[in-house]
Amino acid sequence: MICGFMVKHPHKYLFLLLLTCLIYSLFVSIYFVAVILKYPLVGINVNTEKSKVIVDSIDSYSWASGQPIQKGDIVQLIDGYPARYKLSVQNGHFIDHADTITIIRKNQSHQYIINGSQSVSEIFYAFLVPVPSFLICFLMACYMYKYHRKNTAVPVLILFLAVTGPILLNISANFRVYNWIRYVITLSMCFSLVLFLHFLKEYFTLWSLTFITKHILSILYIGAFFVFINRVWHAAYPFELIYVSIVFILIVFLIFRLYIKTIGLEIHRSVQVLLFGTFLALFPFVALYALPRLFFNESIMLWEWTTPFLIFLPVTLTYLVLSSSLIDVSFVISRLAYYSLLSLFLTVISLSGSILLLPDLAVKGLLSLIRVGLFIFMSVLIFCYAKEYIDYRLRKQLYPKRQDFQASLNRFMQWMKPQYKLSDLAFILKREVENCLPVEEVTLAKVESERQTVSLIDNKVIHVSDDHSWPKPDHIGSLRSNTFGFSVLLSQNKNECVALIGKWKKPRRQLNIDEKIWFETLINYAQIIIENLYRAEELVGLLSQSEERRDTLPQTVQRALFRMSERERKQLSNDLHDTTVQDQLALAREIDAEKTRWSDLSVIGLLNRIRERILNNVDTLRQVIHELRPEFIHQMGLGESLKELLHQVKQRASFSLHAYIDQDLRVYDSDLELNLYRVVQELMNNAMKHSQANQVTLIVSQKSDHYLLLYDDDGIGLKKNPISPSFGTMGLSGLIGRVESTGGTITMDTINEDHFKKGLHIEIIWPIRQS
Repeated sequence: MICGFMVKHPHKYLFLLLLTCLIYSLFVSIYFVAVILKYPLVGINVNTEKSKVIVDSIDSYSWASGQPIQKGDIVQLIDGYPARYKLSVQNGHFIDHADTITIIRKNQSHQYIINGSQSVSEIFYAFLVPVPSFLICFLMACYMYKYHRKNTAVPVLILFLAVTGPILLNISANFRVYNWIRYVITLSMCFSLVLFLHFLKEYFTLWSLTFITKHILSILYIGAFFVFINRVWHAAYPFELIYVSIVFILIVFLIFRLYIKTIGLEIHRSVQVLLFGTFLALFPFVALYALPRLFFNESIMLWEWTTPFLIFLPVTLTYLVLSSSLIDVSFVISRLAYYSLLSLFLTVISLSGSILLLPDLAVKGLLSLIRVGLFIFMSVLIFCYAKEYIDYRLRKQLYPKRQDFQASLNRFMQWMKPQYKLSDLAFILKREVENCLPVEEVTLAKVESERQTVSLIDNKVIHVSDDHSWPKPDHIGSLRSNTFGFSVLLSQNKNECVALIGKWKKPRRQLNIDEKIWFETLINYAQIIIENLYRAEELVGLLSQSEERRDTLPQTVQRALFRMSERERKQLSNDLHDTTVQDQLALAREIDAEKTRWSDLSVIGLLNRIRERILNNVDTLRQVIHELRPEFIHQMGLGESLKELLHQVKQRASFSLHAYIDQDLRVYDSDLELNLYRVVQELMNNAMKHSQANQVTLIVSQKSDHYLLLYDDDGIGLKKNPISPSFGTMGLSGLIGRVESTGGTITMDTINEDHFKKGLHIEIIWPIRQS
């Protein structure tokens, strides 16, 4: 039954296995915590010489650290039995839980009683690193199990986290009670390294990279199993140490090989993070404890203080899976080389100064200097990263103008969006530069072929020299400066060049770093805008010369031309509304104020007539603005907008208009929607101005696969000469261009012989494109 369930539901079985491992990790860790709380750490490490058990070292924050037990003392009895028979002494070279210990010092016997109580500092020290380490691994494993377990690499990562999480608690409990716990350490150490390789294999397989083959991985799993069996049957460590060393060397080799293999690929950043995390996890133990202990018989850092760095290994693997949701560690790593060099430089200076000022420091030995240097190096390194973060958090207080500069650049780009003239650019540049820099009289100047410099703001001639005025601009983008002012060449061609020039405010000061960066960025933006303006002018000129080849142009180009036309109409309507209309209304208000000063009825009547004419002009201008910029299309919809347009035509036209607008008309292409409105607008204008018709019929409807527009009148019709498509947007030629630019087809049928009225028939079809 179980086998059948596994075959039918392999994923459910796998998730059940993962859940079992997480529960195992939790309960084992709880047991280890109970052991640590119940049994105090004796903290005596020993060596056996000629059947004598000799004290080698005393652990900090242990029971022995508070007793007068010294290195070199002989441990005679443990709980009344010879010390050499203690299992932890034979296999682990330390003393685990005991009630009494008898020590011989200078041929005198001393008995010590170990009570079960522990101080707060001992318990805190025991839990300081192991408990947070377990919680981090366990919570990351639970998060992966809930949200990311369908990723093929994540189940292996969950197993890795479940196995490695309790390791530090396991080691701490093992020093207190030497029982079956020691087998769990072997199991965790051996299999965690193989699971580490297994996860990397699955992870990089997703990127089509081979990290390690299945055969080698299988051999490593089998090897870990036999090492565990050997540990159970034989207490000796050699096989375990040899196996762990081989796997560790293999891990380093494979990661470095992958690092070189992925240079130039996007996945290389993940390999950098992996290499950095592995280095950070293992370097403190290897370089600060193991190697100094091997060569100097003294460590730079206690092994207990190297264990917290091991947490970087599971954290690094978790980051590889969740990198899209977390910070960019590669960005942090990229600063490490610079910050490390800076820290090393300050460390060397600090150590050199300390040796000169405190000669006793050098007498204490090389390891003491390394400890001090390491402390200085790490302090400076942490300070550099902390300063970067604090500067970011306090950037508004530390660099208040920097935010203004960013807002200025954003404002500059927003203002330039609807502008198409160099004069508009000149006004905007003048406003921004004078607002942000200590300059005045800023202008955008055009240097013509006759070497005459003219301001684009007021068209005045400017005298440019290197002695008494603005410096002469030379290279594009480079800032030239003298005591009077500055100049920057923004654009140059055969006939003319454009430069930004200005005058320094007195008393003059140099630009700071933020101002220089802002000014360089603004200059780059301005260069791009000027280049685009010139290219747009050249493009329009080339297109204007090629109207007879209009049919060969892509629809995207035609659409772009009509979009430019609409933006020009919008700009013109804005200008009319903001200037002419407002001026007319201001005149009307002045006339209202002037009437109160007169009692002569004839003068008041004249002022009223003038006021009425002004208001009539305002109404006419508003109608023009309304036609130039039909913003209400997006608010009311095309159907209602067309009905409003035709209602106004009926009020002004001399012919009878019969119109039908489909109630279900829906146009989702904004370009087609606007062009359809413009086509109807142009047809109505043509009917009112040129057709001499008595009857006009208009139908706009939506079919299943196309939009249909039918127009008929009984006017004078058109001449037999064909109408040429035009890049203009007015008249029937512009109407044809609008239709073709949106993928439509137009058919015109008319007869005009000796001014005999035959009328005009137009049929326009636009296909409905399915999005």
